[in-house]
This record gives sequence, C-alpha cells and structure tokens, in this order.
Amino acid sequence: GLDIRKPGLNKVFNLSHRTEGITNYLADPEHTNLFDMIQHSDVSPNLDILPGGPIPPNPTELMARTVLEDAIEKLKERYDYIILDTAPIAIVTDTAIAGRVADMCVYVCRADVTPKLGYQYINVLRDQKKFDKLATVINSIDLNSRKSGYGYGHKYGYGYGHKYGYGYGYGMKK
Repeated sequence: GLDIRKPGLNKVFNLSHRTEGITNYLADPEHTNLFDMIQHSDVSPNLDILPGGPIPPNPTELMARTVLEDAIEKLKERYDYIILDTAPIAIVTDTAIAGRVADMCVYVCRADVTPKLGYQYINVLRDQKKFDKLATVINSIDLNSRKSGYGYGHKYGYGYGHKYGYGYGYGMKK
C-alpha cells in the first residue's frame, strides 16, 4: 500500500482498519516490525497485504528515505512477488520516487474513464526514461461495444477507413 496520501487497500480487500502500515515502518524502522503489519487477504491464501498505514505529514520525504529499499529487500526474502500499489504517477512525485525499488512499472488505465492525456503520458514516461521497464494495462474494455473489436474491415469497426489506435491514445475518444 504505497499510495500513502490516500490509502485504499483496506476497502478493496476488506482488511481490518488497524492504523499500522508501511508508513509506520518508513518513519521508525528500528522500533517497527514490518511483518507484524501484514494482513492476510480473503481473496486468496497466497495474497498478503501490507496496508499504507496512517497518512504522514511528510509522504515524499518518507518515500525518498533508504528505508524503503530496506523494506522491499526484507519483503523479497519472504515473497516471490511484491506489487506496489502507488498513487497515480502524474498526480504526485511519490510514485516516481518509489519507482526506484520496482523491477517494473505497470501503468493502468481504464477504458472510457482515463482522459486522453493520461494515455499520452505513457509516451512522456518512456521518453524521459523514468522507468527502465514500463508496461500498460487497459481495463474495463467493453468487448461488446461497437467501438472496438478484432479483425479487419467494416464488420468489426476496426481497420482501414475507421479510426483505430496503437495504445497511446491516438484515435481514442475522451
């Protein structure tokens, strides 16, 4: 839960509303046991969640400390995969700072919700080399909609003579 300005994992995963989380560890690693704050998910027995914790007065400063690297190294000893849920990259600098401990960044956009500029920001991140490895996910695509489809020709609304995109916002509405 590295969206420490507006944590939301508790709601999504129906976790207890304890106040402890990663911010406690980042603020005071000598007196905080990282693993005591991890909660088991009811989604899967193989999914544990480390909530964000209390909203700190200095989120950017906490994220910039080397303690974040230490926390990730400790988690890597116990877990095969660590997914960092962060704030939207274009909103605050915390996400770019947290990117230094990530092996890969997955930029998630929602079809018909994410503004066109949000899709175009993927190019900015690539051009500025903010992340070594950058992938995109577009979710909530309505495959029954006539706006999209697979194949060529006018039957599918995709192909020559129709607007179609390359995944970077070209030809997309919004």
